[in-house]
Order: sequence, then structure tokens, then C-alpha cells
Amino acid sequence: MLALRYLNPKRTHLSPITLTSLLGVAVGVMVLIVVLAVMAGFEREVKSRLLGFAPHVELEYKPDGPDEAPVLIHDWREITKLVEKVDEVQEAYAQLRDFTILEMADMFYPVEYRAIDTSNERQMEALEDLIDKEKYDGGTAAMGLDEKAVVAETTAKQFRLRVGDVIMLHSARNLQQLAKAWKITDRELVAVEYAAMFAEIRKDLRTKMTVEETREGFDFEDLKKIYYAIDDLQRENIRPAERSILIGILTVLDSGEKNATEDRRLLPPGSVEKVLDQFDTLDKMDRQVEDGRLLRGMREVALPKELEVVGIFKTTKHVLHPAVFVPLPTGQELKNLEGGVEAIGVRVDDPYKVRLVAERIKAALGDSWSVHTWKDQNRAWVELIARERMMMYFALSFIVLVSAFCIGAVMFTVTIQKKQEIGVMKALGALPGQVVRVFLYQGMMIGLAGSLLGVGLGLLVVRFRDPIYEGLKFVGFDIFPADFHDIEGLPAHVNPVEVCAIAGGAFILCTLAAWLPAVKASRSDPARCLRNL
Repeated sequence: MLALRYLNPKRTHLSPITLTSLLGVAVGVMVLIVVLAVMAGFEREVKSRLLGFAPHVELEYKPDGPDEAPVLIHDWREITKLVEKVDEVQEAYAQLRDFTILEMADMFYPVEYRAIDTSNERQMEALEDLIDKEKYDGGTAAMGLDEKAVVAETTAKQFRLRVGDVIMLHSARNLQQLAKAWKITDRELVAVEYAAMFAEIRKDLRTKMTVEETREGFDFEDLKKIYYAIDDLQRENIRPAERSILIGILTVLDSGEKNATEDRRLLPPGSVEKVLDQFDTLDKMDRQVEDGRLLRGMREVALPKELEVVGIFKTTKHVLHPAVFVPLPTGQELKNLEGGVEAIGVRVDDPYKVRLVAERIKAALGDSWSVHTWKDQNRAWVELIARERMMMYFALSFIVLVSAFCIGAVMFTVTIQKKQEIGVMKALGALPGQVVRVFLYQGMMIGLAGSLLGVGLGLLVVRFRDPIYEGLKFVGFDIFPADFHDIEGLPAHVNPVEVCAIAGGAFILCTLAAWLPAVKASRSDPARCLRNL
């Protein structure tokens, strides 16, 4: 009761010192709750958009080891059925993405495309939800197996695309092949360029060959030298017909076996003659004929894929998204995958508990599969958000800490003002613990009342944040411009655990701030306190 009397000395209203301390704690708690709720809202909004584009788990087949390149998955339909049997897995689907060259009205730009299995109903429903049908009339996700595409809003603005327009996609890999083919036509035929080497090989084959039990024998080191020279040549950027002949020669040279002492190589009868005939075929090649044949074969490779834009989907600045969605067969053709895929995407019930599900998938598929969660693929971004939240916690906590120091200063002031009353209490036999409790309870009541008031005000501000935000924008104070964040309104998410932690922390700080002055008051000398009585 005495602590309450000190809080309200005149019994009509709270003292200015008490009121200031209480409001300081309340404002600090309120600011913490509001700021953290808004940050959590932005974080959840960005994460939801990120998870709308990306799989929760990505699977790659790496039978040669985790550090090796992934192998194409041709039986991906069977694998997806197996993965979908794992607990908490919503769906598994073919994952295919790559870069392509988009052409529109003589404009060329490298963009990322992502292939969609149009037979997967969930994938098509998710894509349908992304389509902006209000801004772009006639938009749909119904690509089917036809040559159709859904493009990003940013891409549509860049190329001035509308629903119904036709775009052309050039395969980046095909363009590489085409450039490689043009380089081949700039060089001589191998029979001309390496005439001296071929002449030496012919001479060695004729002069160093011996007949041993009907088979054609060569010194192992001599034949090895010939073999490696031809093998190095066929690995160069040469015409496909030339490479085919050279590989045929290597096959003949590799068809024999070693003798008992392993110093000679014994080839089947007629092997040398076969090799010499192959060299003669190389000599008879016509450069113009072979180059024409090569370029005609690249005609289909050079032609772009023409796709009709059937929908335009909404995008955000905070998420890396594909520029174009295409049907899976189109994506496989653009990347020359011959019906296979490079990875399998998986979506789970709770993306924030994805690691547990990833472990189950790993156990079901075996060690030959590499499993990556969306957190692994966006590790830098996830860690950045976590650090930003910790820094925000640290910075805003100083508000409550300052309020606690104010309470400490208030309690020191109160102890000085109540020096005589403390002396009377101790003269009447009050124990030091009883004196401590009087002033400690005072600080605890300020902390409790300020924390509860701050929680109430914080939740109230979060509840009515939209009209408050609109009022701030009306007076020219737009702290979260939509053109920067690409998010309309002011999202917020209140975490009950965080609210309780903030309120509890403020209460504890206020209690600790009142403890030191209370201890000092309990150690006062009664005689010195009563001298001025």
C-alpha cells in the first residue's frame, strides 16, 4: 500500500514523475511491437512470393558423387510418384529452367525461362493464381502442349507485350552450336591441315607392322603414339563427318590385344588396310560439300521457337523470378534434353519445416540424390533477414532500456524525497528487506502498468495500421513507398511469443532499475534521515 501511495502522493492523480516513467515504458513497448510486427509482415509477404515461384525442395541425381555434375533424369515421372509418398509432401514435379534469348520486334534480351508440366493440375492452378487478369484482359495459364507462354509483368513492360502477341525464343545452347559450326567452316579439312601427320602415320602403319599368326602386330609404344595423336585430333572442333571417320579408326586400333609379354599389340587381319581406307576417305572429302551439309543440319537448330503469349503474371522486386513460363516439351527442346529433366521440384505442407521433410526424401531416394531446400538456395537472403531482425531487436531495445534508466533515476529521486519517511520506518523497526520491497514494488507496478499499456497500444496501432498509414501518406510522410517495396499497403504479423517476450523484458528491466535505489534506501542511517525532521 505504501508503494501505491508513493505512486499517487496527492491521491487525486498520478505524480508527473510516475506518469512520465509509465508512458516511457509504454511507448517503448508499443514501438517495439509495431516495428517488429511490420517487419514480420514484410518478411512473410516476400517469403510467400518467393515460395510462389520456387520449389520448397529441389532434387538432383548425382550418382558419381555430390560434387559432380547432375545426371539427366529420364524416369522423372516414377521418381515424382515415389517422392509424393513421403509424409508432408504435397506434390513433386519436373523442374527445368535455363536461359534463352527472347526476340520481339528486333529486340533481343537474355531471359530465364521455367518449364511447366502442363499435365500437373496443381502446377497449372498455381500458375493460374499468378496471372494478373484485372490488368491484362484475356490472361490465362492454359498453355497445354501448344506453343504458348506466360510472361512476367516486368518482361511484358520491357517488350511492350500484350496477351495474344507472339514472341520468339532462341536456345542459348543452340546458338552456341551454331557459332561452333561457323567456326568449323573457317578451317581446312583435317586431311589438308594435318597432311604431314597423316603421311607419317601411313608410313608407320606400313613399315612397322609384322604378321604374327595371321594377326597384324605392332610395337605397343608405336601404336599407342598413333592412337593418341588421332584421339587428340577428333576432340578438336572439326566437322562431324571427319570426327566420325577418326572415331572409326580409333575403334580399329583398339580392337586388338596385347601379346604374352605385353610389349606388342596384335590387331585382327586386315586392320591396317581398314585404317588406310579411312584415311583415303578423308582425302577425298570436298570442303564445300561438307560445309554445306553441316550448315543445312544446323538450320533447325538456328530457327527460334515461336510462342503465343496467353497470360502475364504479377512480379515483385524482392524475388528473382523467371521471365517466361513455357510447356515442359518446349523447355526440353530449348535445352536439348531429349525428354529428360535436370531436377525435380517438391512442395511440402509447411515450407518453414522443410528440413525435416528433406531428410525423409533423402532417406527414401538414397545417397545418389542431392537434396536442396529453399532455405539452402536462398541462404544469403534468409541470413540477411535474420540479421536485420536481430539488429532491429538490438536497436529498439534501447528504447525500453532508456525507459528503465528513467525509472531508476525516478526511484533515486523518490528515495531522496522520502528520506525522512524511510528514517521513520527504520526507527519503528522496519527491516531492510521491508524497505526494499516498498520501492521495488513501486518500480514493478510502473513496469507492469507500462508494459500492459504498451502492449495494448501496440496491438491497437497494428490493428488500425492502414488508416494510420494513409493519414501519414496524406501529410507527405510515406515511410514504405510502394514503388520501392512493390507491396501495396502495410503488411503486419503479430507473433504472440514476441509480444510476451517484449512485455516480460520491459517488466524485468523496470524491476531491475528499481532494485538498486531500493537497496540504497534500505541501507540509509535512520539517525541521519531524521535529523531534518
